[in-house]
Amino acid sequence: MSDAFIVDAHAHHGRPGAFFAPESEPEALLKLMDQLGIERAIGTDHVSVFEGCERTLPMLRSVFEQSGGRLHYLAVFNPKRASGCVEALKQAMNWPGFAGLKIHPSFHGVSAEDARYEPAWRFAAERDVPILTHSWSASDYNPAQQLSTPGRFEPLVGKFPKVRLVLGHAGGRGAGRHEAVRLARDYENVFLDLAGDIFCYRLVESLVDSVPVEKILFGSDAPWLDPRSRLSHVLLADVPASAKARILRENALHVYRIGAKKTC
Repeated sequence: MSDAFIVDAHAHHGRPGAFFAPESEPEALLKLMDQLGIERAIGTDHVSVFEGCERTLPMLRSVFEQSGGRLHYLAVFNPKRASGCVEALKQAMNWPGFAGLKIHPSFHGVSAEDARYEPAWRFAAERDVPILTHSWSASDYNPAQQLSTPGRFEPLVGKFPKVRLVLGHAGGRGAGRHEAVRLARDYENVFLDLAGDIFCYRLVESLVDSVPVEKILFGSDAPWLDPRSRLSHVLLADVPASAKARILRENALHVYRIGAKKTC
């Protein structure tokens, strides 16, 4: 662990619910991180994504502590259970390992611009914590993705300019990615992560050419994807080494306000 450098800004662990994901327990993620030089990861468990954070936050804190401070966690805000989520967030705000909020409009069936998300944005603004969201392009075979297209976040991005919003998956493919890039260019508080099955030609080069490099974060989307598929896009990209260092580590430390001191 002494040479580990990378911060994975978008990972998962635990029982995968509706999806098949072998080796999804925290121990499996840590083993893979050791193999790949990933110092720490930021994410949440799968149960939280479907249910919200009230029941799972104590477990996530325990996982962080058992991991030696390597598996930071996000509290999933479910807009259909807003009051319970906010009360749980207030308790967890100062817990070790707490890194911010996550929302998932497509899973929760509530469009990203819906006013029911405002308690999460308000909480994040008042306490200087970021929000990671699922974002993707419109999909004929998965209509729920329409709830998470990047442009839908713009009203709340503008209303809460101090909240750092990370568009997970960088908006997905095609029109979704182009819209995510526009938001990252137009708004100081919008960032993009690389998680997900986005296998576009020269993806990293294109993003570095399109937005400030400090807006781009490495994310694996483990265990859905092997982190090596995402790492290869960054490590083999035709961009300066300084840009790779920002993408693989420094930007996540800044956005999630995680101390740079190693814990292992």
